[in-house]
Amino acid sequence: MDIIVALLGLLVFSLILGELFERFNLPAVAGELISGVILGPALLNWIQPGQVLDGFSEVSLFFIVLLIGVEVTVDLLRKHTSKGFNLSITSFIIPVTLMFAVSFYIFHLGVLSALALSISIGVPSISIISVLIKQYDLLETVDGQTILASVVLTDIIAFSIISIETDFIRVLYIIPAIVLFLILFFILDRYITNNSSAVVRIFEKLHARERGEKIIFGSVIISGLLVASIFEFLGVSYILGAFFAGMLISEVMVGKELQGILTRTLNRINEGFFIPIFFSIAGLLVIVPKESYILMMVVLSAISIVVGGGLTYFRSGQLLKMVRRRTTAGILGGRGAVGIIIATIAVRESVINSDMYTIAVVATIIISVVMTPFIQRQNRKSYIEPAGVQDQ
Repeated sequence: MDIIVALLGLLVFSLILGELFERFNLPAVAGELISGVILGPALLNWIQPGQVLDGFSEVSLFFIVLLIGVEVTVDLLRKHTSKGFNLSITSFIIPVTLMFAVSFYIFHLGVLSALALSISIGVPSISIISVLIKQYDLLETVDGQTILASVVLTDIIAFSIISIETDFIRVLYIIPAIVLFLILFFILDRYITNNSSAVVRIFEKLHARERGEKIIFGSVIISGLLVASIFEFLGVSYILGAFFAGMLISEVMVGKELQGILTRTLNRINEGFFIPIFFSIAGLLVIVPKESYILMMVVLSAISIVVGGGLTYFRSGQLLKMVRRRTTAGILGGRGAVGIIIATIAVRESVINSDMYTIAVVATIIISVVMTPFIQRQNRKSYIEPAGVQDQ
């Protein structure tokens, strides 16, 4: 099939199904994935995955992850790392560790396959959870920011694990290289923060020029590609580089007005094209799994829901002062973009097979659909703590 016709079919179907799913309070990502399943080899077989579509998927993924980075601030991590990491332990680390053990010892998957599959099913998705936090008016509260910080930390851990190559010798220098990059990253962020007024003035003067906005937007993309290329050179997936490059694009660097323009522009491009195209192409890779894999999917999904949700329910009562326990568990049960991204990378690198990829995709949808109804409309406790209070 001609590539233009294939893109047309994928985009139309994914946008329509995504909107339908959102009308029923379900993640649009699920509808976009299903559009690929319908059009792909699993059902109608109208569109086949291939190298050209893989290229579109790679470009789409870069812009999606860049936007995720832009919407996350270093300050958010700095203020809420302690409590956020505590939530990450219950919502991600413990259930994923248990899923890995079950996959490895009971279902006899290889170490790398078991790890990749467990992470893709167990990782909360910042794209889904950030929307839920906004919808329930929690973004300006300490507890809402703590939940968001937890997801950011979790996603960084997940991206880092899936990015490292399997060669142990290379790991010995990849990990120090990532640590060195993070040190330089936080030093640069601190410098920008301390000299924010001067840096913002430079961007404001550039923005005032005739084609300044075009130059700035192009520079943001070039910066993202540059950092992503550095990570690729180190043997780490470019998605981690794109994520960190996006994090530097903040109000303290470009100013509130320009930050809003950049975010809205990236968001429109992503929502209108890159996100539906990426997930519909991801849906093309879905097949009908063997029965043995279906049992594995049920078991791993149950671990994520029962263990992850249960531990988060009890731990959040100790850590958070405002948001109700079941609401926190429901929000952190949100699955979607990040899990699918990790599963897509894993299947492309032959770490998992097509059956595992399929159950990872279906499991993320099941978990999100089961957990998000736990969010209560009356989600707040009897008092509100202002967002300016930091972790002690």
